[in-house]
Amino acid sequence: MNVFEEFRRLVKELESAKVKYALIGEVAMAFYTEARFTRDIDLLIDSEDYETTKNILERKGYFESIIPRKFGKLRVKLHRFLRIVDEDEMIIDLLIAETEETRRIIRESLEAESEEGKVRLATRKDLIRLKKMRGSKQDCIDIEKLEDEENR
Repeated sequence: MNVFEEFRRLVKELESAKVKYALIGEVAMAFYTEARFTRDIDLLIDSEDYETTKNILERKGYFESIIPRKFGKLRVKLHRFLRIVDEDEMIIDLLIAETEETRRIIRESLEAESEEGKVRLATRKDLIRLKKMRGSKQDCIDIEKLEDEENR
């Protein structure tokens, strides 16, 4: 499955249902820097819109694949959804915004136009903050790219 095609279909439904969200993760990075391979879509979703989003995903053939867990530093709850077609799989991670800080990221997200249509995108500053909180090796590389692009 093509992550960008899947993303395009999903965003149309989220927008139609008026779900409050912000795109984060590698698909969001593609709006700010060069795209790199990813097999998942990461969305920050307002807790009030979780059930609506879950229903959209389930209608598209996704199922919750792990027990939801909290991310300590990020103070969000991760719900991972999986869809398998033949031997191909797609993962959608919903990070549920439960604090004022994470809800602010959604409120202040940018509206970006793309081939996929209108997209709510976390700001560059918020992507950097989220990646600093997570702190993986890949996040450090991504932060450097985001900061380099910002300074051009």
